[in-house]
Amino acid sequence: MARVEWPVEVVYGAPVPDVRWVRLAPGSSVLDAIRRSGLLDDHPGLDIRARRVGIFGRFAALSDRVRAFDRVEIYAPLPEDPKEGRRRRAAVKKRTSCKCGAGSDAAPRRCAQASRS
Repeated sequence: MARVEWPVEVVYGAPVPDVRWVRLAPGSSVLDAIRRSGLLDDHPGLDIRARRVGIFGRFAALSDRVRAFDRVEIYAPLPEDPKEGRRRRAAVKKRTSCKCGAGSDAAPRRCAQASRS
């Protein structure tokens, strides 16, 4: 009887994403897919236990089972906290906005209040 293997895509979300296809036996885990892909060998600094992983954008455990044509994802850490980034951008916009409430896009042009004076 022929041995059955499923194709599974493994993606590492590094600055330049690394995508690989592997074939796994039914019942294989997320960790099996990552090991079989060779990503751990090609990215020596990749500590799989410190990263979040998922299947099709949903968080998963390394022990979760994969199915045929699943997309196993290894997530890269965020460069900054999204909330802090929004606060920083809002503070910059507030400092550069026009007093008349026209917003920061009014800075290069003359504001409605400035043209009245």
